[in-house]
Amino acid sequence: MGKLSSFILQTLVFLAFLCILLAGVGFLFAGEWLVLNESPAKSDAIVLLSGGMARPLYGADLYLNHYAPLVYVSRPRVNEQVLHVEKLGIHIPRNEECYKEILLKKGVPEEAITFYSQGHVSTVEEAESLKKVVGDQPIKLLIVTSPYHTRRAKAIFTDVLPNAQIRVVATPYESFDPQWWTDKNSAIAVILETAQTLYYHLGGAFRSTDLSQLNAIASGGG
Repeated sequence: MGKLSSFILQTLVFLAFLCILLAGVGFLFAGEWLVLNESPAKSDAIVLLSGGMARPLYGADLYLNHYAPLVYVSRPRVNEQVLHVEKLGIHIPRNEECYKEILLKKGVPEEAITFYSQGHVSTVEEAESLKKVVGDQPIKLLIVTSPYHTRRAKAIFTDVLPNAQIRVVATPYESFDPQWWTDKNSAIAVILETAQTLYYHLGGAFRSTDLSQLNAIASGGG
């Protein structure tokens, strides 16, 4: 019985070590795995996901190179800290306002820019909001986002819009080092994105909470 117990214990230790080793190797290559290297193609619309200002910079380039005649710009939920600051009479430009200004400055005409969604907190909600606009038609969409976000964005938009032809391109205006552990910003991006990707594939999705509290703050009641 003692030999059997010892064998089982050794086997469990080996399996645990193997799992840790595989997880470590997987995490090491997570930076490369997260990035899809899809090239842009002629589409019906360019979709700019909310986030950094590198996204509208590339979105404008794609429009000016005639990849699509329309640019969709999503509107995320306003940060609670921003609402606190605006109570002091200081206006902080919204994410979508900055996107629009960049697009206009680079030569995208205002009539080509369409805002969609309102107050989303996740890529899932961005995709669901866009579906309300374009419906289930077989539309060709060119999604613009950060390099590390491309794989998850592709999975989400493909799931939410199964009849659409989805291509996800990474903005070249945002640097991302596949050797993510050597760069602070890349390391933060990989850790967060890996967790969010696993969470999504396990059936999870971040959703907007009740905005009543934020509205109360904006009106001075919170």
